[in-house]
Amino acid sequence: MNRKQRQEIRERLLAAYADGGLWGATNPAWSLPEGITRSTDEHLAYLTLVYAISGGREPQALWEAARQTFATDAELFAPQFLAYAKPTQLVSRLQQYGLIQKPTSDATVWQRTGQALVMRAGGSVIKLLADHENDALRVLAMLAENKATFPLLSGPQTAPRWLHGIAVIGQYPLTNSEQLTVPVSSAAARALEALTLPSNKISAMSYAAFDALGRYGCAQRKSTQAICPAASSCPVAHFCQYGDKVESQKISD
Repeated sequence: MNRKQRQEIRERLLAAYADGGLWGATNPAWSLPEGITRSTDEHLAYLTLVYAISGGREPQALWEAARQTFATDAELFAPQFLAYAKPTQLVSRLQQYGLIQKPTSDATVWQRTGQALVMRAGGSVIKLLADHENDALRVLAMLAENKATFPLLSGPQTAPRWLHGIAVIGQYPLTNSEQLTVPVSSAAARALEALTLPSNKISAMSYAAFDALGRYGCAQRKSTQAICPAASSCPVAHFCQYGDKVESQKISD
């Protein structure tokens, strides 16, 4: 597959993902919870906390639970409150709408993330970023050196996704976010394999779209099926080894 074809796949996927064209999936973090203004410190703290527990979670359900939780219990998203809270006291509140799935560990990560923001930047994500010249790569390096302070936020998959989310969802002027790469999820790996584009990493900008393709599209195909049942509604079926080339021709024209 040549460079032009790879670029077309990427463009088609990003456009479909933005418009809900991947079986209804679109960027679930974009919609704001009631009471939050985009790009504010409050919004960036909200994004930071949710990204910290996002590993392995179904994205649509996670962010819907986050919005519901914030609407009824905004205190849970305030770093200054979390810094002095006990994780055990947060569990039932974080579980109300399914925001956390592993009560003890998720509540601990949630509390420690808020506490770390207070310790390092007075509770301000904006200050934390500014302290590293608003440079995504500098913040990434800081996280790698402070894994004990940010145990999950510093993860190889979580850290670049969070920083990309801060730049795109948070609309924060973070430089070098376009250079961030992310280890692929199992769902994204499935999609890349189907497209004969196997890779261990993918750009942070493309990650969510490929993950959605694999999670909601490629997952419909059983290993015994030569043609994917999702091909007729897939924006990149024409490039897929399991796509019906006749049915998908109208997509590529």
